[in-house]
Amino acid sequence: MFAEDIDRKINGVVKVEQDESAILVQELEEYVITKELKKHFIAFFNNYGESFEENISDIGVWISGFFGSGKSHFLKMLAYLLENKEVQGVKTVERFRKKFEDDAAAFMPMDKVTRGETHTILFNIDVQSSGPKDETAVLRVFAKMFYHYLGFYGEDLKVAKLEQFIEKQGKTAEFRRVFEEKNGASWLSSRDSFAFFEDDVVSALTQ
Repeated sequence: MFAEDIDRKINGVVKVEQDESAILVQELEEYVITKELKKHFIAFFNNYGESFEENISDIGVWISGFFGSGKSHFLKMLAYLLENKEVQGVKTVERFRKKFEDDAAAFMPMDKVTRGETHTILFNIDVQSSGPKDETAVLRVFAKMFYHYLGFYGEDLKVAKLEQFIEKQGKTAEFRRVFEEKNGASWLSSRDSFAFFEDDVVSALTQ
């Protein structure tokens, strides 16, 4: 009656920040694509695929539904499919191929767009949000997470811009070496206290 052991541990709530290998395998393998979900996958990948055929700069997708309806789960699956993340030696798209065995045509757009290189940044905006809740709050979180993804200090956009400038000069490794010589601590462990070490930063930049 049951394909899997009913006594196994099952996450009651899917969280975007959970990325442990064992949890991901279970989420990917046991994700059930209902008829309704299949419609959403087809709609998403058909529209997303069009952006590869023509020059489109403004694309947004809004996922809405009642509490507990599976929005986060669906979003997380989309993110792993788009990046075609490899989990325990198996690409995500290959795990989904068997879920569409009864409808190969519906799977084709998904298979096509995942052959390219796509990067995804998955995060919970409530968890990452900080500072005043004004009209720029959402934009600040997006900028923060984007800079984090690039390896810069997204918590402080001033510092992130500085790091980005140094990177463009091809001087990141040299700057970090010189800063550590002057400060005694590494740049990565000190940048969250940037304001206290501005003299060392200026001295390192000057050198």
